[in-house]
Amino acid sequence: MYERIVKGKVEYIFKDEEEFRNTLPLEPLELDWRTAPEGSYTLTDDKQVLKILKKDNVGIRNKDNLGVRTLLGMRKIKQPYRLDGEPVKNIYSFAGEVDHRGAVKNRKDPTSREILFARYVADGEDAIKAYLKAYRTNNYKYAKEHAKLLLKQERIIRMISKENSESLEKIGIDSDYLFEKTKRVIENIDGKDSDKLRAIELLMKIRDMFPKEEKREALTVFQGFSSEQLKKLNNTEIKPIAHAERALLNGDEGKVD
Repeated sequence: MYERIVKGKVEYIFKDEEEFRNTLPLEPLELDWRTAPEGSYTLTDDKQVLKILKKDNVGIRNKDNLGVRTLLGMRKIKQPYRLDGEPVKNIYSFAGEVDHRGAVKNRKDPTSREILFARYVADGEDAIKAYLKAYRTNNYKYAKEHAKLLLKQERIIRMISKENSESLEKIGIDSDYLFEKTKRVIENIDGKDSDKLRAIELLMKIRDMFPKEEKREALTVFQGFSSEQLKKLNNTEIKPIAHAERALLNGDEGKVD
């Protein structure tokens, strides 16, 4: 059995009617996918079972030429088109060649769901839980995989950084404040050399003295802090700020591995 999340809901392809009956014994089954209504389960030409996700003039200009969308891709209903084969990467295309991960990576502007996801993460929500909430799904495995993918996208990182910056500024922690605290770490005669080194590395990243990917990590130093934790930073000692940076420098991505 193959499964995939479509618009926050798990959809299936059953290898045959027996597997379908064992899983959904009370669900009606259409025998001809060309006449099956939208939302129904139907047999494919190679005897698999799946749902007709959409039945309309999907991607077809001729109003009299109906098509269906399934996990096997889009098909025109008229002969000689067949509904069979393997699951496709892109169910919204007749070609099916562009996969979902590729679409996420190539997208320039964030979707409304991605904006919600970024806000939840910036507010301290675990990345997987943030995905489950933003995309309204209960599939933990899928959420873990795709939350990790989203956190690698530049547009998501920018949104999280922006949300964190706004939260910090509301409680008086702006760039000048952080630079001053970092400077004090470096100039503290009694401070640990390791803390000073991390503070220097942070400033070097901000000054573009490290590759861009390293600078990007510095921008997300506060990712994963709740609003309450951010408020405490205003009256906290210098070391916890250095400690947060240390966890990031050691490759602590935390919530999705």
